[in-house]
Amino acid sequence: MSSLTYPDHLKLVTLGLAKGQAPSEFGLDDSWAITDHSAVLGHGTECFSAAATRLTDWRAHEHAGVKVSREGLLVRLTFGPTMSPCLILHEESTPDRHVLVYGTLPGHVECGEEAFIIDLADSGEVTGRCVAFSQHSWWLARLGSPVAHAVQKWATRRYVEGMRPK
Repeated sequence: MSSLTYPDHLKLVTLGLAKGQAPSEFGLDDSWAITDHSAVLGHGTECFSAAATRLTDWRAHEHAGVKVSREGLLVRLTFGPTMSPCLILHEESTPDRHVLVYGTLPGHVECGEEAFIIDLADSGEVTGRCVAFSQHSWWLARLGSPVAHAVQKWATRRYVEGMRPK
């Protein structure tokens, strides 16, 4: 399988960013865009379970217009005319936390990593979150950088909204 398109020392950095560590602690300078969006999805264990299912079966991605196919740890994300391969780096499922992290592979329009986190707080509040760091790797994305960043932020918000049980 192909290797990640970003430096090895950055593998799973999204989890550190989610814990509140500064990008500079990992060597992420201003050339990397950091995206972090979270929202309260609801309340209770039923909400948590449903949100985790929506992430696991890719409905959160579908909510953002991204079609997903998965074969083992390889994930192919199709958005518009692009197909972007990723490698699943981490999956975690506990009674109060569900996490999925994937990193980009050659051919992805971006270079970086994205983490999807669903937490069930002691209060019963369920929160969905998406944390990413990235650089444009596709020439068209680099050319239209402001538009590409806007699309990425839009998709991130849609991913989190897509975690919300219906």
